[in-house]
Amino acid sequence: MTPRLVVLTSLLVSTVSHGADVILAGSASLDYRLVSGAAPPTNPSPLGINGMTFELAQKVVVDVGHGVSFTVKACGGCHGLEVDQGFGELHVRRFFNVRAGRLNVPVGEFTVRHDPTNFSTPSKPLPFAMGDMLQYGRSAFNLGIVPAPAVDNGVEVFGSLGLGKRVSLDYTVSLIKGLAGDNDLDFARSRVWVDNNRTPAVAARVVLTGPDWSFGASGTAGAYDAKDSLWYAIAGVEAYARLGIVTLRAEALARRTDLDATATGYPFQLIDAWFLKAGWYAQADVQLHRLVTLVLRSDGLHRFGMPLPDSELTTASAGVQRQTVAAFVRANDFVAFKADYELWTFTGTTFPLRHVGRVALVLGY
Repeated sequence: MTPRLVVLTSLLVSTVSHGADVILAGSASLDYRLVSGAAPPTNPSPLGINGMTFELAQKVVVDVGHGVSFTVKACGGCHGLEVDQGFGELHVRRFFNVRAGRLNVPVGEFTVRHDPTNFSTPSKPLPFAMGDMLQYGRSAFNLGIVPAPAVDNGVEVFGSLGLGKRVSLDYTVSLIKGLAGDNDLDFARSRVWVDNNRTPAVAARVVLTGPDWSFGASGTAGAYDAKDSLWYAIAGVEAYARLGIVTLRAEALARRTDLDATATGYPFQLIDAWFLKAGWYAQADVQLHRLVTLVLRSDGLHRFGMPLPDSELTTASAGVQRQTVAAFVRANDFVAFKADYELWTFTGTTFPLRHVGRVALVLGY
């Protein structure tokens, strides 16, 4: 257990001993992936078993009264044991509240349900993908657009404005440390507690919500290198609707990232010192039975611009598309099974077509 996690846990235990209200929630997920073809890409496994990943999370919310609460969430997975959330929260009014500490950056609808118990497929959508993405390494597509979860230090103002009896406008505005890297973002380095530069980043999300629908937009921007000279900007839109037994979700995100013009090894002459990543997903969850849901998803990621030095990408336009059919089966309120088939195709690259099968066991309370 890290020193920071020990301190946060000790503070919560002390608070609980003084009679505060406590909410506990936890989850665990065991996932196995089988990839077709010769020399299939691998993903990091904390269990040391190729193709198998394990995630564990525990969340504690302590309400001390007078609108004050504290939240700590610890999780373990490919990056070891981490503090996913660790913040204090002050509820002033419905339309104005403040939290500060270790936050999840409010970019995209998927970020608020990134735990395996909160989404119906074994894998995350490609705009939010990390180690479970094929060709995810720096020499290829270098992960998705924004990590899920995006964990950062900062302060956040949030609230909800009523626009009628059944419609509201929810907002979140954050001042945060920001993502980090060196000639492109590095999701692992971005989770380091200490900032690598002097420039804070900003993030915001607004969502218009009705009884069975919502539309939203979000974004974040900041400098990501140690010299405060390279910038990134991310913007996204989202939509949700429930039509009887069918739940529809869709998101589109794009990230513009500055390249280091002084770096060497680019495959051709660098004219525009930046590249653009665009990603999307559209998903339909069809509830066939109280315990059984059929999931259809189409998602993709495309990169436009100069490839990084020593990259396996050799063109200024390369992309990956995936078609998924999945089943989500609940055994009870605490246990669920996921299984899917995924067809991966690539454009502008030499990466071969891949068939992927996944199965997952999810526990939650």
